[in-house]
Amino acid sequence: MSLLLAAALARTIVPAVAPPGVLHDPCVRFDVPSAAGARKAGARSVTLGDQLMMADIGRNMPDPMMPPFGFSPDGAHMAVQVQRADPDANGYCLRLLVLPTDGSGHEVEVSRGGEFMFDDFRLRDFMSVRAGWIKPYTPLWSPDSRYIAFLRKERGSVQVWLAEPTGAADPRPATALPYDVDRFAWSRDGSGLVVATRPEIRHAAEAIAVEGLRGYLFDQRFAPQIADHPIATGQAEYAYTFISLADGAAREATQAERELIAPEPPQGAPANARATRTSSDGYSAWLEPKYPDQILSPTRLVIVAPDGSRRECASSECEGIRDLWWSSGERTLYAQQVTGWATSLSALMRWDVGEPAPRRVLETEDAIIGCSPLRRELVCAREGSVRPRRLVAIDMETGAERVLFDPNPDLAAIRFGEVERFRFRNAFGVETFADLVLPPDHKVGQRHPLVVVQYGSHGFLRGGTGDEVPVHPIAARGFAVLSFERPSFLPGGMTATRAADMRNGGRGDWADRRQVLSSLEIALDHAVATGTVDPDRIGISGFSDGAGTAQFAMVNSERFRAASMGSCCEDVASFGLAPGPRFAERLRDRGYRFFEPGTEAFWRPMSLILNAKEVDIPLLLQIGDSEYEAALDVVEVWSHLGKGIELYVFPDGPHIKTHPAHRRALYERNVAWFEFWLASRRNCSPSHNAQYERWLAMPGAPDRQALSCAAPYSPVP
Repeated sequence: MSLLLAAALARTIVPAVAPPGVLHDPCVRFDVPSAAGARKAGARSVTLGDQLMMADIGRNMPDPMMPPFGFSPDGAHMAVQVQRADPDANGYCLRLLVLPTDGSGHEVEVSRGGEFMFDDFRLRDFMSVRAGWIKPYTPLWSPDSRYIAFLRKERGSVQVWLAEPTGAADPRPATALPYDVDRFAWSRDGSGLVVATRPEIRHAAEAIAVEGLRGYLFDQRFAPQIADHPIATGQAEYAYTFISLADGAAREATQAERELIAPEPPQGAPANARATRTSSDGYSAWLEPKYPDQILSPTRLVIVAPDGSRRECASSECEGIRDLWWSSGERTLYAQQVTGWATSLSALMRWDVGEPAPRRVLETEDAIIGCSPLRRELVCAREGSVRPRRLVAIDMETGAERVLFDPNPDLAAIRFGEVERFRFRNAFGVETFADLVLPPDHKVGQRHPLVVVQYGSHGFLRGGTGDEVPVHPIAARGFAVLSFERPSFLPGGMTATRAADMRNGGRGDWADRRQVLSSLEIALDHAVATGTVDPDRIGISGFSDGAGTAQFAMVNSERFRAASMGSCCEDVASFGLAPGPRFAERLRDRGYRFFEPGTEAFWRPMSLILNAKEVDIPLLLQIGDSEYEAALDVVEVWSHLGKGIELYVFPDGPHIKTHPAHRRALYERNVAWFEFWLASRRNCSPSHNAQYERWLAMPGAPDRQALSCAAPYSPVP
């Protein structure tokens, strides 16, 4: 038995059974030809099931990501991994597809299966914390086009596998290292693979397991909210290994081989440069901060010619750039940026090295992410407020677009409600925006209950940050939805030189929370002014930072009649204890108070505990088992006072909950909660009686006789 396994088994002191894993093949449902055809039969409104089983390419949030696809050497084909959730199986159908880049043919499946690969990230100074989204990577073709290398997880290990582009043979593993592979590249001659791993993550975990034999010292490595043992700190450095395809032999990679994965920055680039790119003929480009001492400094775009001559674009038109690419066919630099009001727009630019400045090719409210150049086009993932993600090729001369791959063609017949965008400044002068989504069958004169979903409103309006409140499905059930974009930091925060000053911009008294609430209330004013929203039936949801916004709103606003949070709570006791001593120290550096003089006065504007007698808003909490401890003080106080509160804890739940069965429960319970409190509807299935008996016993609940039966959720299309 390994030390890691022994440590895991020792954590439970009561009889327990692990939650069931994948219950059956999650791809079976999607192999039934009639399923998609039935959904195309006629236009209808979107259901929970449509959204639960939507196919995704890459990470399911419209955030910057590496290209989730790779081109064949001749550019004629591309490989892309598609994942699709099956909540009944509680698993994901993972498929690697090959399709032509001219859009003329049908895709070919070259690999199917494998376990869901969770990404990880550094949290504060903790070495590695599991994320709630899929591990990103780009499938890579061999130089001779015989194979496609991709990441696959089997029996808990992430390794590089090889698939044939024709799908004629089963894929096979190419590496068998004792550590998970994070990144990889083909050698220039195609004889092998260069892979990057982080051995220190496993070594540190094994050392902590040994330490447990004598008991753990409770020190700054602890974060009880995440784990009941110390968490390794520091940076896990990459180890680079060359794997021969001929015989599987492994050796340390040379410097030249390492640079296939992690190239050295161009000569002359400052240490704080990012998005460094070098063209095949020796031109370099990068982004560098205009004010290096500021954490959120705007950047300038720099191009350096082979002779060392330098050109810059330091104007506001070149700010907000997320990534750069050199054209594969000409001496032109492509750039993707966010721009416009509150950076609500995506834009593409090109800079021909012979021109004095770049020019904009495209500007859109859609989210454009994960791009890669293909001759004179930029292939990107693109999604809009009512259109899920697809892969498109954008002509970088004209901005014209052609669709290469739509993983959800069956959703083309779905009816979505009208979306109206509000743009405004809050009382602190900060730009922001919000989207009002109406029911697909909205009629003039109707006023709907409204649910606020936070705290990002870019791309397809799925379920807000954390994806817990289904925007379009709940709109289809007669609700208006305000998809609220959190405003950026206060002006003082944008020029901060310390992370501790970013939130409040050097101000106290919960200034950042106040400016966010100001934006939210102005957005609600706009929504109510349309005449489509009932101002007496407004609910609010929130997750992560959005949960803090919801909590502050519950204490400081009279607008809301029900609330739901996917994480909780910022309050006097647990918020300083559950994340551990290192986090509490950082919070104190930002002005927080815990268990010391002035604590109660500091927390009064925010606390659900100190304001419990005044806040009469029923609160639903649905939190992963890695975080629920931070809610216990609020749950105890509210329960003791007879307030309406209910907490659900999801096993194996990181910050963002990923298990398909959990996501279905989140969707269904959030819909049921807001229907109960804002629309006097209930699920009339007897299996839900116990839930509604609890809710009916809460203060302010609708009269039992006034409840009507809600329409079925239609979780499976």
